[in-house]
Amino acid sequence: MKKILLVCALLLIFCRTEAQPPLNQIHTYPSITEEDETVRYMMNCVSTDSLLHNIERLSSFHTRRWDSKYIFDVEEWLTKEYERYNFDSIYHHSFTVTDTINDVDNIIVLQRGTKYPDEYVVCGAHYDSYCNGNGHPDSLRAPGADDNASGVAGIMEIARILSNYKFERSILYCNFNAEEVGLYGSAAFAKECADNDVDIVGYLNLDMTGYLKDDTEMHVDLLYIDRDSLLGACFFNFADIYYPEVPVYHTWIQHGDSDFSSFNRNGYAAIYPSEDVIDNSPYIHSIDDVIGLSVNNISQSKLFTELVLGVVATIAGLDRTSIDEDIPITMSIYPNPVDDHFYIQGDIVSVEAFNITGQKILHEDDISVGRHRIDVSEWHKGVYIVCLKDKNGDRHSHKIVVK
Repeated sequence: MKKILLVCALLLIFCRTEAQPPLNQIHTYPSITEEDETVRYMMNCVSTDSLLHNIERLSSFHTRRWDSKYIFDVEEWLTKEYERYNFDSIYHHSFTVTDTINDVDNIIVLQRGTKYPDEYVVCGAHYDSYCNGNGHPDSLRAPGADDNASGVAGIMEIARILSNYKFERSILYCNFNAEEVGLYGSAAFAKECADNDVDIVGYLNLDMTGYLKDDTEMHVDLLYIDRDSLLGACFFNFADIYYPEVPVYHTWIQHGDSDFSSFNRNGYAAIYPSEDVIDNSPYIHSIDDVIGLSVNNISQSKLFTELVLGVVATIAGLDRTSIDEDIPITMSIYPNPVDDHFYIQGDIVSVEAFNITGQKILHEDDISVGRHRIDVSEWHKGVYIVCLKDKNGDRHSHKIVVK
């Protein structure tokens, strides 16, 4: 891991009503008229099991409050998770919140573009949590499942999938700290980017994706200011093509704020697809922000993750040389690496698996239509080759890693 200390000399937090600066750079965004089969394949690889696993792991920390002793354990775990993939750089962006507490970090992951490496598409989520109440920062339990383990899990899943491809523009995957006490982490990072004329094409935010009130239609509340309407229109266009059945509403946050504001306050186009801004989770900032109560609809988290993944991939511009033409676009294996099971999705008629010595350890012909679950709980840790036979009789090999 490469660690770079980027300390902001002056941190400015603006209120929402303050006049917005002009855009640093004017960008246009792709006009989408039909689905791209590769982008659809990427979105199909989003795994609810992977999302739930990471939400559960993040929620298991006693607290993720920025000034608690536990935040360093969270930071270490997140860093190790990103190190599993072949990114160009993973670094800690340090900033100051108070005069007495220093070395507070954002985690920034770089996937460098092949054609326009100095243009950046950024997606992010804050990894700190908060619980109302008095007491020492280490004492209050703050699981923060919806706010915002759900968003962090989404960014991690996007990074996992997009790391398998190359893009013309660079992509930054950001996990921000100290959001709950004033957007400090994202504000420090966005300001430093603006001060150094970093060309950010657009920022997409994930913050609270897992709660859906009973008897409420699944939908997206898309937050952005009028100045960022081109990026907002791109999201609307993408959603209309890929998810025409899902309503998307342009609205504004009813209370509080989120990290997308740090970017538009520093002259960058930024949008925030959110769960219902009126009927959002009533359990946030409490010990009840847990899976089941607060994250009660993982399908919604999956939808939000797929949407942001697809828009990021579309704006970044897929480098087609990174596509393995031997793998049918309708076929996917996820998650990978694997804990105790994985899924096969696509038009598959049989599956075989071999260990590293070539011994066949699995053969199944009765494959479920659409998605098929493979149990690996009794497999030893290591690398395996999974061979799939599609409906045309063609065979395709995939390498998986069992943890």
